[in-house]
Amino acid sequence: MAKAKSGAVDAIGGYTITRRETLERLDGAYLELEHQTTGARHIHIETPDDNNGFAVFFPTPPTDSTGVAHILEHVVLAGSQRFPVRDPFFSMTRRSLATFMNALTGSDWTMYLFSTRNAKDFKNLLDVYLDATFFPKLSEDSFKQEGIRFEFEDPADPNSGLRYKGVVFNEMKGALATPGAAVDRAVGKALFPGLPYAYVSGGDPQDIPNLTWDHLKQFHARHYHPSNAHFYTYGDQSLERTLETVERSALSRFQRIEVDSSIPDVKRFVQPTTAIEPYPAVAGEDNEPRAEALTAWVTVPSADSFRALAMKVLSEVLLSNAGSPLRKALIDSGLGSALADGSGFHDDYKEAVFGAGLKGVAAEDAEKVQQVVLETLEHVADRGVDASQVDAAIHHLEFEKRERSNAGLPYALRILFASMPAYLYGGDPLSSMDFDADLEHLEQARAEGRFFENLIRAELLDNQHRALLTVVPDTKLEERQRQAELDRLAAVESKLSGQDKKKIVEDALRLKADQEAKQDLEALPTLELTDIPMKFEDVPSRDVNVRRATVEFYPQPTNGITYLDLRTDFSALSTEQMDLLPLFSRALTQSGAAGQDYVQIAARIAAHTGGVGAAAQVQSLAANDDYLQSFVVSGRALDRNAQPFIELLTDLVARLEVEPRRLKEVIAEISTRLETSIAGLGFQFALLRAHSKLSSEGAINDRLQGIGMLHTMRGLARLAEKDLGPVIARLDEIRKVLFRSGALRIIVTCEEAMIQPLEELLTELVGALPPDGEHVAPAKVAPLETAPEARTAPVPVAFNVRIFKTVRFVHPDAPALLVLANYLRDTFLHRELREKGGAYGGYAQAGVASGTFYFGSYRDPNITRTYDVFDQAVKWVTDHEIDPENLKEAILGACGDVDPLESPDIKGRREATNRATGFTREARERFKQRLLKVSADDLRRVTHSYFMAAPAVQTTVAGADLIEEARRERPELFQVVAPL
Repeated sequence: MAKAKSGAVDAIGGYTITRRETLERLDGAYLELEHQTTGARHIHIETPDDNNGFAVFFPTPPTDSTGVAHILEHVVLAGSQRFPVRDPFFSMTRRSLATFMNALTGSDWTMYLFSTRNAKDFKNLLDVYLDATFFPKLSEDSFKQEGIRFEFEDPADPNSGLRYKGVVFNEMKGALATPGAAVDRAVGKALFPGLPYAYVSGGDPQDIPNLTWDHLKQFHARHYHPSNAHFYTYGDQSLERTLETVERSALSRFQRIEVDSSIPDVKRFVQPTTAIEPYPAVAGEDNEPRAEALTAWVTVPSADSFRALAMKVLSEVLLSNAGSPLRKALIDSGLGSALADGSGFHDDYKEAVFGAGLKGVAAEDAEKVQQVVLETLEHVADRGVDASQVDAAIHHLEFEKRERSNAGLPYALRILFASMPAYLYGGDPLSSMDFDADLEHLEQARAEGRFFENLIRAELLDNQHRALLTVVPDTKLEERQRQAELDRLAAVESKLSGQDKKKIVEDALRLKADQEAKQDLEALPTLELTDIPMKFEDVPSRDVNVRRATVEFYPQPTNGITYLDLRTDFSALSTEQMDLLPLFSRALTQSGAAGQDYVQIAARIAAHTGGVGAAAQVQSLAANDDYLQSFVVSGRALDRNAQPFIELLTDLVARLEVEPRRLKEVIAEISTRLETSIAGLGFQFALLRAHSKLSSEGAINDRLQGIGMLHTMRGLARLAEKDLGPVIARLDEIRKVLFRSGALRIIVTCEEAMIQPLEELLTELVGALPPDGEHVAPAKVAPLETAPEARTAPVPVAFNVRIFKTVRFVHPDAPALLVLANYLRDTFLHRELREKGGAYGGYAQAGVASGTFYFGSYRDPNITRTYDVFDQAVKWVTDHEIDPENLKEAILGACGDVDPLESPDIKGRREATNRATGFTREARERFKQRLLKVSADDLRRVTHSYFMAAPAVQTTVAGADLIEEARRERPELFQVVAPL
């Protein structure tokens, strides 16, 4: 970026513009402002993008593990001065067309952020967020509901046993049950002793009960002040109008104060240290090594954009792909099977951390893992860093900078997170988000010689502030923690007087009554149905026949990037071959091809693309009770790299070479990552298994992504390298069935000028493939048994799912089912499952594409109670009056569901899928028109039709103790109980 000279100091309202720079790549400008009275800081990105973003965040470094910042984040969003309703945040989710809306707690900050394409919506959300953050009610009941409280097992019976309740309390039980969470704890405690990072900012369930309401209020008063606030805005909304609202609604009521949220630099070690951290594991599992070993250093200041960029590049060089020297050395050592959690560069601390290690190791081999790390770094520093790998890492950074994608997170907010370390810790945010000057500096330093070699020595080899962290499975940890909690409660209960017990009962009943009371939402701003855009954007396309394949071009302003999908039908595969598709997906992009080994292929992917991936996709049809079985190879590249990009794809699909040793490594890595992610995949596994009991479509998805896939990978992981020959032969059979020229459908989203050169390049790709073979009738996987099922997992919470068969997208009842899902979630399930039950999430979801409808709960302390709530939810609709305002909000939310935020990279791919599956523009607009006409009678009618008489299926994934307790309470609840 060619920076304009900083503009002269200017003012807007009560703000001083301290810096203004041209942002050419965004066709706009970067502004830094300071509020004259309070000192509040503000960054604004002026750009033509109509998806406007807003954020306000506060440095909130913790001094203990009570989770005060995290619980405060929840309580802040539970009512404020102007909007004194019980949950304005969740109420606004159904009164808005926001493209993103959330609040986040980091290790030393708390952020409130949203984005929306609707100007009225932006104003509404801005008003609510400002009042929530600066003028919250902070009621004691909200603290008890969201954070922690005492309550008896039966809230009205003081003899039923004292328990801890609270949304965050239960959330963190689930969040801390993973090996990755144990790694984070170990990094914080070992590398930052005495600093905020040594604590669990989200809250440790063992420490959360120590938090008091008074401490929470004091924390808010100390940290949530404009003098400690950082604001961010992005988009085409008037900055003057936004600043005027911020001034009028919040900042004008404050004076500048001194807020010390600083974090001192860590006192550097004179010699390295070690630490061991346990994580919960299930007893009776196989004896495969399940520890993780990570060597981690504190390195450069995160606010130093140049040094941080240099470390990011170095991390990419060392670890980013299968051919990276440190990653390859670790995997080749045979000590473990996948990179450890925490590997890579992390700038979410004031001083950034670099880590490298392995998971799937024996705990006693941790020191050996560290030796591999240190010896490899020594070797690279001595022999020199491969210049081509540095070029590939820089290419990756350039690609990320150029791409304006809304995939995953709106681009409006991606820009914020790119600048976050510098903004928070006192650096230059512009240099972090738009790093041309730093990159030029880096290239100069490289030219002078041995820059990265010297960086390895300075920040890693000669840096004594290092820790060897070993994370070990502990099959008794969960039981010890559960028993410690019960013992602590018993000790408290033994000291309770009759009056104390009476107060706990009264508080619980008062909280329950408040949760059930009808809220007056009149104070909250809202959109009207007339504010909803009814038309969908046209996505132009151009179809071309390239030899025997079909190519669909979708010209879009992609900023010089080509997005390409190779799609083919996998229905001709046998069931056994389908089970191997998850492995084939990974092997396709992580093996050798065309006479090159996997290291050389990885280098080509890094040097010439923004990434290449593959996956099997099951795509529902809009009108028929059927689905497409698509295998998709997706890639993206800068336009200048189109030729090497397509040559690479050609080699992968036409000339793949899978070697036994490499396949063994790929299998081990997939299997290890799955096993260490089980605590975080509980809801996905429960949901997919429940779907598998309803339909063939669900059964295939379970085999590709769910419990079926998990078991397939476990079986493959048990094979020795010498036994992989038949598997390799089957993988090659799969490739030959999938990649035939006549079966290929190529989807290209690119700039108009790239269509002709890409057509010529794709001719070579198609020509390298054989023609169609003999047609085989598509195979249909049968649904699983409908018996209610429970799967045990090493988590102290439950994931519960109940699912029904309904109708597809074009059916007249589908819009009513989508509205019903929003209505039930917002008016009933949120209150019953989250507010009363303490689950982190309570869901109703209409699968209008797949013809399904499910109820679900996430990180839930209950099982039988939750299934009772699912029963009550149906009766809630049929037996109670349907509130017109809540119905309107449910329709608003449904309209947002069917009109998601898109960017050029998404539009072509989505339009291609819509064309193939029948989700035409006309069908979608007709669906949206029907949404506006959904009535209370429609909700009652579809509830009777699809939930009252039709059978449902259900699946729970939970800790063994929770499942056993549920079976004692209700023996018939599950017919199948087995380990995950």
